[in-house]
Amino acid sequence: MANIKKKTTEYDYLTELSVSTKYKEDQFYYCGDAFAEACGLPGPILGGINMFLGHSNSGKTNGLILAAVDAQKRGDLVILIITEKKWSWKHAVNFGFQAEQNEEGEWKGDFIYRDNFKTIEDITDFINLVADKQAEGKIPRNIAILWDSVGSIPCRMTYEGKGGKMHNASVLADKIGSGLHSRISDTRKADSPYYLTLIIVNQPWVELPDNPFGQPEIKAKGGNAFWLASSLVFLFGNQKKAGIQHIDATRNGRKLVYATKTRISVLKNHVNGISYKDGKIVAVHNGFIRDGKPYIDQYKKDYAHYWDALLGDTGEIILSGVDKDLDPYDGDEFGFED
Repeated sequence: MANIKKKTTEYDYLTELSVSTKYKEDQFYYCGDAFAEACGLPGPILGGINMFLGHSNSGKTNGLILAAVDAQKRGDLVILIITEKKWSWKHAVNFGFQAEQNEEGEWKGDFIYRDNFKTIEDITDFINLVADKQAEGKIPRNIAILWDSVGSIPCRMTYEGKGGKMHNASVLADKIGSGLHSRISDTRKADSPYYLTLIIVNQPWVELPDNPFGQPEIKAKGGNAFWLASSLVFLFGNQKKAGIQHIDATRNGRKLVYATKTRISVLKNHVNGISYKDGKIVAVHNGFIRDGKPYIDQYKKDYAHYWDALLGDTGEIILSGVDKDLDPYDGDEFGFED
């Protein structure tokens, strides 16, 4: 019988079924030396969704403003979406944010400010509009969108009195998880000329343990949409409660609180997987300083005149440190050690 040779065809499936995608080197907005040393990351990543999560008065807004200041220094367009209505322009300017007040009392500068949104859909539609303008070349620069805060505004159905928490979460899952997440992360690709970055402050709630030996766990309001979409989640304070310590000074016989000691850690890191969980940081009137008596003493020396200007008197300022009579960490697994 004649030999029958089997015909074979080489199929390069590795090439045929793959796409080649190059990404830019990771870049971060810088929130200062104290922030970087405490948590092991410079700040929010460009081209991603970043969450600042924590209880009230734990330093989240400090981080947000510092990121905005660095974005301005880079020449990026800062867009402020303020729905919690606690924004202070003078506070932001103290941090180094570039804004000036005109004769009409309006604050103007190289930024966009919006505080008139009523619903979640209003905000996501606006962010999509901004993304469209950037993609069309009408905003030819990096864009940093800062939202303070998620959880302070309802979806359209809830706003009209027809919905509730589940509807808010559903809208965020649809608008963020299935839409904006991809648009933002695509700007990290090498063929994208500019970054689009979203940095949010997220209000929390605490999920109680389902057994006597479990621990309470902090959760972001609005469901899991932002948590799942975030590249980085920074936790300010503790899980169960804020867990902060007020640092005070005695001035003319009166106690003056001038700083807040808090903890900072990274709950989610989809950038490099490495970060600190035991960082401590001190929030002050113009950002963060390192934790420790030498740094606090130096801050007190440098800014005593600032306190005098605010209070209208002068006098010796004597550091009294942390109020040991009030221990906010008692019974908290995430508390600081004395």
